[in-house]
Amino acid sequence: MAGVCYISPVGTSLLSNFSRLFGSRYLSRYSDFGEWHRLSPSDERNVFPHGSVCSALSDGELVNDLIGFVVGQRERSCAEVNGVLGIQRVFGHRFDDVEIVLLYTKTCTAALVSNVLVKAFQELGFPKPVAIELSRIGSVEEFDNGLVELLDKISSIIQERRLRGMRIYINATPGFKAESAFVVLASMLMGVDAAIYIHESFDYPVVIPSLPIAIRRDEIEPLLKVFGEESSIHINAFVSALGYSKLREYIDKGVVVIRGEEVVLRPWIKHLVKKS
Repeated sequence: MAGVCYISPVGTSLLSNFSRLFGSRYLSRYSDFGEWHRLSPSDERNVFPHGSVCSALSDGELVNDLIGFVVGQRERSCAEVNGVLGIQRVFGHRFDDVEIVLLYTKTCTAALVSNVLVKAFQELGFPKPVAIELSRIGSVEEFDNGLVELLDKISSIIQERRLRGMRIYINATPGFKAESAFVVLASMLMGVDAAIYIHESFDYPVVIPSLPIAIRRDEIEPLLKVFGEESSIHINAFVSALGYSKLREYIDKGVVVIRGEEVVLRPWIKHLVKKS
């Protein structure tokens, strides 16, 4: 068997769940421990590598306690483990046939959680967990650039595993919700086998089938032609080429944005077309 690959974004539910049960143990060391799971990527405490939360990466006692929590609580420990074990339960894959790829943003909390999960998944019997870093997304502008990087990483992961004959599944449960939704949609365009979602109130995973979706090139190619090699054009030039109704349509769909008198193409659009 060529094996299977589970791709999972990384969130902070592990820190939330652990803090709720055992956080009092660490309040003398980290007075804001109960807040870590809610920190934004731009919070100075969470900015890698100098944010105060990053000191926990070298806190062996905390890391070991988090690993023990994951191994002991399994599905109840966090969304990442819940989703991964859900995929395994639905499809019956052997643990030693599974490669787990964790996608985490470059923040202190995500780095801590991904570090813990790599070690915990190994203890749970998965021999090949790897963590892949994504740039921090702390603003609208960074979100657009982050999606470009996410597309590049996802497409590389999928293409490499496909060449090895692997089946590919997405854990859609954890992570920043907009980012997770984009991972699922982009992965379906690239032909993954399925995605799994588990809400904490569900007793069983929901399989999101990999629908045969594709970009309508007859819709997108006229737009790309108008921009050519440019990332923005004057609004008058856009309306002259495609009309005002198309401008409104593309704005509503989030494909372009208006900045001053310029129509700006969202930077991930061209990447999505190239990768699909």
